[in-house]
Amino acid sequence: MSEFVQKKNTNIVSVTELNASAKKLLEKDFSSVWVTGEMSNFRSYDSGHWYFKIKDENSEIQCVMFKFRNSSINRRPMDGDNLILKGSVSMYVARGSYQFQVDQIEYAGEGVLLKNFEDLKKRLTKEGIFDAEHKKIIPKILKNVAVITSSNGAVIQDIKNVLSRRAPLINVFLIPSLVQGEKSEISLIDSFDKILKLHKKENIDAIIIARGGGSLEDLWSFNSEKLARRIFEFEIPVISAVGHETDFTICDFVSDLRAPTPSSAAEIISEFYVSIIDSITFYKSQLKKEIGSKLLMLSNSLDMTSKSLINPQTKLKEDLLKTDELTNKLKYLLDSFINEKKYLIERNVLTIKKLNPKNYINTANNQVAALDKNLKVLTKNMVNIKNETFKGIVKELEALSPLEILARGYSITKIKSSQKIIRNSKNLKIGDVISSVVAKAEIESKITKID
Repeated sequence: MSEFVQKKNTNIVSVTELNASAKKLLEKDFSSVWVTGEMSNFRSYDSGHWYFKIKDENSEIQCVMFKFRNSSINRRPMDGDNLILKGSVSMYVARGSYQFQVDQIEYAGEGVLLKNFEDLKKRLTKEGIFDAEHKKIIPKILKNVAVITSSNGAVIQDIKNVLSRRAPLINVFLIPSLVQGEKSEISLIDSFDKILKLHKKENIDAIIIARGGGSLEDLWSFNSEKLARRIFEFEIPVISAVGHETDFTICDFVSDLRAPTPSSAAEIISEFYVSIIDSITFYKSQLKKEIGSKLLMLSNSLDMTSKSLINPQTKLKEDLLKTDELTNKLKYLLDSFINEKKYLIERNVLTIKKLNPKNYINTANNQVAALDKNLKVLTKNMVNIKNETFKGIVKELEALSPLEILARGYSITKIKSSQKIIRNSKNLKIGDVISSVVAKAEIESKITKID
């Protein structure tokens, strides 16, 4: 009977072939699936891979998330978490069991996002990367500013409008970046690499990372741990201007300065220029008032003098003289007044120039050169002193050397056979051969007589 069944069924396959075929069908029909459920039985192996189950009220499925996928997850999931998973269905052929291979994990509900935010904030706070001692100072005078934001949003236009009105001398360099969505985290981090290349050409003084308002989910890219560590390690000062005044992100805490809005960030970096313009405007207004007051006073004085004329012809001559005198005095006063105000303006300009960082750098370079010169002189003197000390020690050693004693006519005598130094005649007998070392020779002798 069994032979008959085998002959009738010509499509007999092995277990491995059956499982392989099922694997192909599963991977074809379920190549990109979103599934939600509760996590359980979470395990993390030394390889870095995660294994767990996800279940609902009636069913469960085995899941795996390989290391190259889970390395970018900010918070490791725990049993009981409600998850939304993206991945594909596959089969482990050797066991004939199918599993869900996870590519992406999301936590259900904004409450989970807030929990992730607070967890990351606490951990980074504990590490100390939010501490004030690590904050870099934003320069008062800025020339070049890089802005990381979307090229299509209103943020970059708001910043440019504020700066064009308040500080038109500041150059703005837009670093286009995604500020929302799946790839925005990588895009924001890559923007800092672009700024480093730009910095070599344009010497960027500060960075503004900005975005308009939105929900916690919309702003989630700015809560990235990788982005926070990139900002913390970056050499150029960073101003965070993300969302509205009531919005807070990890980016705000780690940056060197937080601005309530993108426009506020532009106002902060332009504050110094506004104060200079206000001062110049004030001095200009005061100058006009004082000149007008002087002219009015002199004009009134001239009118009063004209009215006091008695003899028109005589008075006219006198007034002409006085007029010339007053004119010269007025010219002198105006020249003096204008020169004084010019001096004040020039002094203010020099004060501004003195604030230029190049002056501080040149002074520091001169100090370094002077210290280097002093170090060389001190080193040379120290070497000379050590050489003299060494020569004195050598002379003392030479004075104590046995060779010096021999050079003064002494000798060292030994028994040749045993090489023992002869200190007493009792060590000798007739017939012994002895050797005597003098300054520049060695002499052999034979004992023939001992007195």
